Amino acid sequence: MMPKSIPGYFIRVLLSTCILFTITLASTAHAASANIFSDIYSGWERVSELPGEVNALQESYKQTLEQLNQTSTQLGQAQASVEAFKAQNEQLLAQNQKLTEMVSKLQNEQDARTATTQRIQTMVITVVSLIAGYFLLIRVMRWGMRRRSGRV
Repeated sequence: MMPKSIPGYFIRVLLSTCILFTITLASTAHAASANIFSDIYSGWERVSELPGEVNALQESYKQTLEQLNQTSTQLGQAQASVEAFKAQNEQLLAQNQKLTEMVSKLQNEQDARTATTQRIQTMVITVVSLIAGYFLLIRVMRWGMRRRSGRV
């Protein structure tokens, strides 16, 4: 009897295990199927939202690219302005140097004229003083000669 009871025991254990497994599978299948459908639905929602997000990203990329182009254009204009200012500054520096040289030259000429004018004034005063001194000396000598001769 013993040999017959062992296979029967295994069959009962196997059968009860299969029943428990089926019950467990059936109870989790409903929960799993609900989760699977909700997961599929939420995944589908995410997939359906992707084109909108891609379009928004493309728009954002286009706007960023336009801003970059505008900034590049403004930077190019600013660089051109800086170059123009540099050229104008160099030109003004050259003009300033020429004007400084011209002012220095004019100052030197003015100093030379002033020195010449003072020399001429000194010469005129000296000549007038000599002429006045000559006439005065002649007068004094005549007066002295008349006095000596007694004619006063």
